[in-house]
Amino acid sequence: MAKNQGLSLNPNNISGLCGKLLCCLAYENPYYVEVMKEMPKVGSEINTPDGRGKVIYNDLIKKTVSVKFVTENTSEIKTYEIADLKKE
Repeated sequence: MAKNQGLSLNPNNISGLCGKLLCCLAYENPYYVEVMKEMPKVGSEINTPDGRGKVIYNDLIKKTVSVKFVTENTSEIKTYEIADLKKE
C-alpha cells in the first residue's frame, strides 16, 4: 500500500503512535489503485495537446501528469490534467 502511494517503505515512517501501519494507508489504497490505472507510466512517451513528450511525474491526488518536452536547445515541463490527455 505504501508503495502504491509513493511513500517510504521504512516502517518507522509509515507507523502511527501505536506502532502499527497507519490506518489511512488501507483506507486510501483503493483510490490510489484506481487512479494509477488511468495514469500513463513515468518514463513513457505520450501525445499531449502540445505535442509528444515524456512523462516525468504523476500527481495521483490532483490527477495531473507532468510532461517534459525537449527541443534542440531547450527543455520545458508542462502539467496536464488526465482528462485533457484522454481527449487525444
